[in-house]
Amino acid sequence: MTPLALGRHSGPALLESARLVFPALLAAAVLAIFLTACRDQSNAYFIQGAALGTGYHVTLHADLDTTQVAILEASIQGDLAALERLRSELEHIDTTAFRLFGLALPTPSRPGIDRWLQVIAVDRLTQRLATHDGIEAVMVEVGGVLRGHGVPPGGGWRVSLGQVGLPAAEASRQVRLQDVALVQRFVNPPRVPFVSLASPLAVSVIAADAGSAYYQAEMLVAAGPDDALTLANEMEIAA
Repeated sequence: MTPLALGRHSGPALLESARLVFPALLAAAVLAIFLTACRDQSNAYFIQGAALGTGYHVTLHADLDTTQVAILEASIQGDLAALERLRSELEHIDTTAFRLFGLALPTPSRPGIDRWLQVIAVDRLTQRLATHDGIEAVMVEVGGVLRGHGVPPGGGWRVSLGQVGLPAAEASRQVRLQDVALVQRFVNPPRVPFVSLASPLAVSVIAADAGSAYYQAEMLVAAGPDDALTLANEMEIAA
């Protein structure tokens, strides 16, 4: 079964209000994703940086020495650099195609490319690290997309998931990720001219890999407020 959740607004609001608060909600929700698993710091390694228009974080529990960790970090950067080159090539292709018709590349196209590549990066890095000798557990996060493999000390990877529109006391839900991925997808405010109790502002999907979770989240967002819950139930039954 594919676990998922629909974030909802707590009451009606006008489009203009949604436009004003959406950037803040997006930032808050991304910042609300915290890795809170209890860790044995003696064999925990943290690798982070910037790529694909965002930041990335890799948490490892592994029996590795300093040299092995440095080599591993270099390989991670190499994988991300390859995706950066692909990103540039895709943007060039898109820009060239639009110029043939005398048009500029639409602004939404670039974030769409970035999201797609961030999902690919999470799956690619997790799969590579999961097969590396000496690594017991790994969590990869790129642009808010997460995937965990293995079991860290203290149990599965515990993640606090901020849910848009809920009262403060209920705004955080914790899930444990073990050999699964988590994707949050936020609804573009213009798609929801009047936000109500039946209007999802965000969806959160857990699936076996980031690609599957992202695809299912996109389907839920595209379905719109009226059909999102129905589709979510169908996806759970089908899964």
